[in-house]
Amino acid sequence: RVTNVKGRVNSFHRAADATDSRWIFIVTAKLKVNAQFDFGWQPDMLQQPKHYVFHAHNPMTGLEYGHVAMVAYNRMMLYENDGGGLDFTLNQAHEVVPLLSGTVNMGNDDTVIWRTTFREVIKLKHRLSQMPDIEASHRLRKWCTQGTPASMQAANDAVEYYDSVDGEFEKLKLSYEWEWLDQYRNSLS
Repeated sequence: RVTNVKGRVNSFHRAADATDSRWIFIVTAKLKVNAQFDFGWQPDMLQQPKHYVFHAHNPMTGLEYGHVAMVAYNRMMLYENDGGGLDFTLNQAHEVVPLLSGTVNMGNDDTVIWRTTFREVIKLKHRLSQMPDIEASHRLRKWCTQGTPASMQAANDAVEYYDSVDGEFEKLKLSYEWEWLDQYRNSLS
């Protein structure tokens, strides 16, 4: 278990330091792990090195996909990842494994809900700007119309932010850091 490390990249690298295995499962604090999840799952070693993203059920939106889900990271690839994209995991070769790893649990903390939702919607908007995608459109619509007041506000704030910066990547990348997200949210009040 790795705790009290600042930043996503640093925490994932520290987790990789804690083992010498080729693969590590990373579970974030917002995931309640499915008790039936098969931790004996093994990647196909004949395929190219990549990360494997499992599914998580989000009761706020009713969606089930890789958002906040458990990921089996290729340890060596993890070290090569400097967090240069909008999504740490999707920044490298990856594959979706449609096994339910758990349930998203953001609790009742509006700050956590707002940050998490804002980031996910920024990523969905960016994905849609790259290519038409029915699934991403469906997910975006769900985030904007279902959930708690804080999550729907965050989703709509993210859409407005994305549009206000014309999808400029460096401005979207600011959403990677909690501190910036908190400052931006406070500026909206």
